[in-house]
Amino acid sequence: MDASETPRQWVRGRLRSLRTGVVNAIDRLSIRFLGWAERKGARLTAKRMAQGRIRSLWGVTPILTLPLKARCDAMLGFASETAVWTTYVVTKSFDWNLKWLVAVCLKTDTALLFPLGRFVLGVGLLRYDVFHFFNDRALSWPMRRFGIEPPELEAYARAGKPAYVFVYGADIRTRQRTLDLGTWNFCTDCPEPTRFCVCDDAVGSEHMAKTAERATAVVAMGDMIAYAPQAQNMHYWPIDTAALKMVGVTRVEGPLRIAHAPNHMHFKGSRYLEDAVARLTAEGHAIELLRVSGVPNTEVLRLFAEADVVADQFIGGAYGYTALEGMARGKPVLCYIRNSEMIMAHDDCPLLQTRPETIEEVLRWCLANRAKLPAIGRQGRLYVEKHHSMEAVAGRLAGLYLQSPLFPEVMQAKFRAFIAREAARQAEFVTPDDWRHPFAMTAIEAQEARFAA
Repeated sequence: MDASETPRQWVRGRLRSLRTGVVNAIDRLSIRFLGWAERKGARLTAKRMAQGRIRSLWGVTPILTLPLKARCDAMLGFASETAVWTTYVVTKSFDWNLKWLVAVCLKTDTALLFPLGRFVLGVGLLRYDVFHFFNDRALSWPMRRFGIEPPELEAYARAGKPAYVFVYGADIRTRQRTLDLGTWNFCTDCPEPTRFCVCDDAVGSEHMAKTAERATAVVAMGDMIAYAPQAQNMHYWPIDTAALKMVGVTRVEGPLRIAHAPNHMHFKGSRYLEDAVARLTAEGHAIELLRVSGVPNTEVLRLFAEADVVADQFIGGAYGYTALEGMARGKPVLCYIRNSEMIMAHDDCPLLQTRPETIEEVLRWCLANRAKLPAIGRQGRLYVEKHHSMEAVAGRLAGLYLQSPLFPEVMQAKFRAFIAREAARQAEFVTPDDWRHPFAMTAIEAQEARFAA
């Protein structure tokens, strides 16, 4: 003991040294385990692939649709599970929630987070054969806020395991590219740039280029294609139409009830909706704006069931999951779409094109045409059943998998058979004409020309 140290200081110093030694030992062990798991995992995957008994993992961003995507894989013959590092208020329905492991590391020593990530990645390499992640992070502990670590993607490739990277918005959106999209975009009303999204264009482009080089495929859709031009365009938000029941528009009298459920009001153009409702109310129109935020998804769906119209967003330029849930409930949905190419089968899509300048116009039409709203809602339900159901997304995943030579013929045959059955299912749908309205998706470009500079 140094003469300047008290006994308590000496004990604390020895304990710190001991803890550092233990952490370093765990770190070395995690590196050795990961190397062994990669080699062993490659053999296990080759065996399971040959047998057509493939396991897939969806993670790790706690997005509402992860469990649904895993079930889509199950429709194709996979044994599929989900894993997340944390959960939000929206849902906690995941197979593996590793939040408690993170809490232990944070309480013990934050340096343990990186070996923890290696151990989790090693277990993943042993247990699963196909991986799906969103672009913000995967199984290994991240070195940065957004983006999957290149060595992890390289490990999947060496082990013969397909790894697909999807995007959801904030994990890929950069500021200047967003502002360049036009007057209305997700950055228009952002209160604090760099807080919510990737934002930095150079960093975002560099990370996406590295990811695209190493992943089996990068998959994007809608407005997110602008940030990942190398990505495959595929709509991957599934709706469980068996569980999410059709309600429809059940009233044509009384106040027009508008449901709005933004998690971030500034990204949805909520203030423009509020202003339009205030003006119409001041004129004597009967309108009720029903709004919730930061609540479980069950509460959002309950609100939609009670509404006559659902308001999605008015500045982003593409429809999101809220719009699909609103249509699945059988409600007319107001949404701003930048161009018709962002929509699947836009001839069938009953969304009401609505940007900030036209919110009042669209609401006036809804007030004057209450009797037409039920038909629009019915077509929304049909549209979701046809194009965004579990079966529809599973069929698109099957098409994605067919592009990889890593899947054996026994699985490719299953994929082709499912695609054929899905095409037959969709062919049975008949689109009526009673839902047509003046704000159709087929006329987006003409509508947008009204506001061109």
